[in-house]
Amino acid sequence: MTRATCPLRHVLAASLVLACVPPPEEDDDDADAGDSEAAPDPLPGPPVLREPCSGQVLAPTRLAVTTTDGITGAVSLVDLATGVVTPDLALGSSDALPFYHDGRVHLLHRFSFDALDLLAGDDLRLLGQAALGVPGALSSNPHDMAFGPGTRAHVTLFGAPQVLVLELADPAAPQVVGHIDLGPLADADGNPEAHLAIRCGDTLFVSVQRLDQTQLFAPTGDHDLLAPIDLHSGALHDLEPEAPGVQPLPLRGRWAKQWRLDPDDPAGHRVLILGDGLERVDLAALTSDWAVAPPRIAAALGSDDYRLPQSFALADAGGTAYIAGYTADFTGVVLLRASLDDDAPLVTIAEGLQSSERTLEVVGDTLWFGDRSHAAAGIRAWDLRSDPPAPRFGGAALSTGLAPYALVALP
Repeated sequence: MTRATCPLRHVLAASLVLACVPPPEEDDDDADAGDSEAAPDPLPGPPVLREPCSGQVLAPTRLAVTTTDGITGAVSLVDLATGVVTPDLALGSSDALPFYHDGRVHLLHRFSFDALDLLAGDDLRLLGQAALGVPGALSSNPHDMAFGPGTRAHVTLFGAPQVLVLELADPAAPQVVGHIDLGPLADADGNPEAHLAIRCGDTLFVSVQRLDQTQLFAPTGDHDLLAPIDLHSGALHDLEPEAPGVQPLPLRGRWAKQWRLDPDDPAGHRVLILGDGLERVDLAALTSDWAVAPPRIAAALGSDDYRLPQSFALADAGGTAYIAGYTADFTGVVLLRASLDDDAPLVTIAEGLQSSERTLEVVGDTLWFGDRSHAAAGIRAWDLRSDPPAPRFGGAALSTGLAPYALVALP
């Protein structure tokens, strides 16, 4: 596979760096499940989960934060013990999500960039790059990553009906080696608009939204769907073989934005997914119920608009969720506290904030949040041992250089 390389300089725009990466080439000699041109026949019935789902870092000590001014971007590190920020350690872009796995930060550059950077977990030095474009798509718009089995990774695409299969064995030369066809899940526009990716052993669960691209991506149904995929064959599981087409698991909510493992499930098969509400999904039993029903969130935000909830984090061994959501007029962001053990009204713990992506994390007794507020952007923190939570660092934001965009916890 022929590759081009680009020397990084801090004065270069991230878009120029990413433009140097050549389009991906299919590896014709690889026999992975995603390599076949024709989609394999769907598997009748549900998967059997024999391994726990892969989750987040258990004892974080740092945060990797992508930052942007809307034109260019960077990546910074935050030490959670001291609050010290080391800014601008790597180039980013204006739409970059960070993921952590196997000692490395994986930087997914989304709409119009369509690329992946692999960064060293200690100092964020660049290790390798890969292009994630798809022929025929204006932008593949990669949205989420799931890692494994082995050195493989899977990337969902919002802009094309595929899941890309990546080989990451050599971090200096990550490669796209195939894809999984999601065409059978598409709506009338030919694309199911995939987003979240959750791996449980040899099964990959992918959320699809089925949006109407001709109507400003309006939902075509009243809930999202979660599709199980067999990673050995690349085949979709058809949960209702007697019904026409391929039937995935209906979720209760719309616009699924983020997932986390449920710490109250020792088997590791239950997850919490934030859409217009927060639902608890058992991926082994293929059932779901509301942990925080949409009306509870709507009452706190002043609107039932499904787009308002933005991100969440868990505390108290999964008994409490902290949820970031837009205000009803989308002019600001508030932080809410929700009990998962009862139906009590949500409590506002902070307001007057700004964010556009997932910048919320709870580590121990501290809530961390990336605030994009004009003239006061940075990482803010609250001590959860008091009620209401008390701002840390004198209430000031820890500067991350450019304004925070998204973050991920690191060991």
